[in-house]
Amino acid sequence: MRARQRLSSGDLLLLELVFAIIFFSLSIAATMSVFGKAYELSSDAAGRNMAVTESNAAAEIIRASSDEAEADELLKKGGFTFSQGRYFKDYGDGKYCMTVDTAKEGRLFRADISCYKVTDADAPASDPVYSLAIEHAMKGDATDGR
Repeated sequence: MRARQRLSSGDLLLLELVFAIIFFSLSIAATMSVFGKAYELSSDAAGRNMAVTESNAAAEIIRASSDEAEADELLKKGGFTFSQGRYFKDYGDGKYCMTVDTAKEGRLFRADISCYKVTDADAPASDPVYSLAIEHAMKGDATDGR
C-alpha cells in the first residue's frame, strides 16, 4: 500500500492564495458588471432628461409665437435648420438629434417633436427617445406647411 502524502504548510498556503485570487477575481467581475449596468442606465436617463428639456424648449418656442413666420424665425434662432419639410437640431455633443414636423390646418398649428439617439454617422435610431405632439392656435394663415 502506498502511504498517503500529507501537504506541507507551504503547499496549503499556496492553495489558499489560489482560492483567494479566484474568489476576488470573480468578485471584481461581478462588481464591474454592476457598475457597467449602472453607468448605462445613468447615461440613458441623462439622454431622456436632455430630450425632455430640448423638446419642451421647442414646444415653448412654438407656443410663444403668434404666427407661423414667427415660429419659423424663432426655431431657426434656437438652432434648428429647415430641410426636407422638417426642422432638425443636433444636441448633446452630436449624440442626439431632434426633429420637428409641422403642419397647419386653418389657424391650428401642429408640431410633432421627436428626439432620437444618433446611432451612426448621420442616421438616427428608429425609435425616438422622447416625442411630444402639440397644437397651438395661431393668428396668421400660412399655406406652405412650415
